[in-house]
Amino acid sequence: MSREPASALGAAFLALADLLLPAPCAGCGLDGERWCAACRERWRSPALLDLPGLPPVLALAPYAGRAREVLLAYKERGRRELARPLAGLVVEALRAGAVPPAALVPAPSRPSAARARGGDHVLRLARAVVAGRSGPAPPRLPVDGSSSTALRLPCVSRALALGRGAADAVGLDAAARADNLARHLRVRPRGLPPPGCAVALLDDVLTTGATARAATSLLAAAGRPVDVVVVLTVADPRAPRTLIRASPVGRAGGHPPGGRHAG
Repeated sequence: MSREPASALGAAFLALADLLLPAPCAGCGLDGERWCAACRERWRSPALLDLPGLPPVLALAPYAGRAREVLLAYKERGRRELARPLAGLVVEALRAGAVPPAALVPAPSRPSAARARGGDHVLRLARAVVAGRSGPAPPRLPVDGSSSTALRLPCVSRALALGRGAADAVGLDAAARADNLARHLRVRPRGLPPPGCAVALLDDVLTTGATARAATSLLAAAGRPVDVVVVLTVADPRAPRTLIRASPVGRAGGHPPGGRHAG
């Protein structure tokens, strides 16, 4: 079965399930709505974070309260249906920040964690973002100088992977996270974005910034500098931020590409 019929079948099943057994809101637990309007509204004020050693970081919500509950429901509690509405909010933030159509690189999960969750949740989100952002005729980028072979943008580029020996980052401090990533995060050459296109790194939560720094450094060393890091949530409430609506990011705005920031 192809992905499209399977997705349609899954959507139909969820619609039927909503009629028969309405799921509670993933954020506040309100009966009858999978994600109520009040909880979703908390994600509609994306901000730019100014963090050392990173390109502009676009964050949708703080990792706290109802937003945290929604993320945990999607990531750890099997609420896969949240991928589409979360992706829709990412698309809104990208458009508000004038981020150009880009190759979206998902931050990888540990293989064991992805299996336990029934799949890589950030990869699933990235695919939903691209599906939501692609228009009837998305931009095409020539590959290898040939106008007959072109890649449509936006797209998902699985350019990064975590080795089997990577430790769970929960409970690790910044130094331990950086060491863990230095030993186990690697580039997948076949998954690299095509040269010259905008690149966005996607992750679910920014805690110490270790993952984003390791990933942007690896991609820059591979000749694919990151223009913007996009995270659903940010754990540090002290991170300096500005409203995204006032500060376009990436090559469409006033910030330099990410490769000049990577440390």
